[in-house]
Amino acid sequence: MVLHNPNNWHWVNKDASAWAKEYFDENLIGICAHDESGVSVSIDKVLSVDGDVDVSQRKGKVITLFDVKLQLEYSGKLATGAEVSGTITIPEVAHDTEIEDYVFEITNYSDTSDKQPVRDLIRNQLTPDIRTKLALFGATLIEQHGKDIQHTKETDPKYRSSPGSANATSSSQTKPIESTSVSSTIMAEGSERTSVVNTTQIKENFEFQTSAEELYITFTDVSRVAAFTRSSPNPFDVSEGGKFKLFGGNVEGEFVTLGRHAKIVQKWRLSSWPSAHYSTMTMVFDQGFNTTTLRLTWDDVPIGHEEATQAKFREYYVQSIQRTFGFGVSL
Repeated sequence: MVLHNPNNWHWVNKDASAWAKEYFDENLIGICAHDESGVSVSIDKVLSVDGDVDVSQRKGKVITLFDVKLQLEYSGKLATGAEVSGTITIPEVAHDTEIEDYVFEITNYSDTSDKQPVRDLIRNQLTPDIRTKLALFGATLIEQHGKDIQHTKETDPKYRSSPGSANATSSSQTKPIESTSVSSTIMAEGSERTSVVNTTQIKENFEFQTSAEELYITFTDVSRVAAFTRSSPNPFDVSEGGKFKLFGGNVEGEFVTLGRHAKIVQKWRLSSWPSAHYSTMTMVFDQGFNTTTLRLTWDDVPIGHEEATQAKFREYYVQSIQRTFGFGVSL
């Protein structure tokens, strides 16, 4: 796609409907579930994708605008071995639909009461996996198509020089670049010697209606993290020393300790914090009888940022996880 849009100023739109059909084919077909009684079900086909899927760019900002209706076809078996098939209709998959708001209309072909176990299996085990794939659609759409409608410095005509002026441009830029490099180094060295960040500690407990194992996986599995953050983490290296960035780079850090199903220690920072300052976040997963308590100890949080940081963790981590995966505790 050739762009004539210096500075990314003008509105540019791209129809991604064909790609959307491919995405749903690749990510929904094959999702399956079964239970201990022998009931099983799997998605066999995406019957239809009706609606609009667009990626747009205006004034340097890439956005998605999509609203589609999906119809899927499934097949399964009852515990008796009898075969069952039908459709799952999702009336609205839109750019502003929250993951918990997706509606699933499940219909068995030639429906009878003895086929209800398949419907129950779809509702309880299949739809959570479908929700996760749908939640990733918007971020993947931007990742795949955003670069086609927005100039980088390498492609923007504003930054291109004519062949006749190439040498002059190169020569005139040599000294300023060198000067900037030296200046920023001096500032960095000076800030290291003089910058002091006053910090505090945050301690809080949160209760989840799930096991310690499931909660640990929710914080370390890339697809689950993408689901509750509503964006694709990049990078997300789940290993001790591995780096991560979440929420489009607003959160970044490093895994320090990974105590399987029991404890996670991270170096963690918000982009709004003082430059290069990281806190230490320790999450302990305490398994109870029916619930798991997340015991959070947060060291080296910058003073003046603690209330906003705590509120963001509650909203974008705790509450989002509870809504997305149904881990909220009923009072």
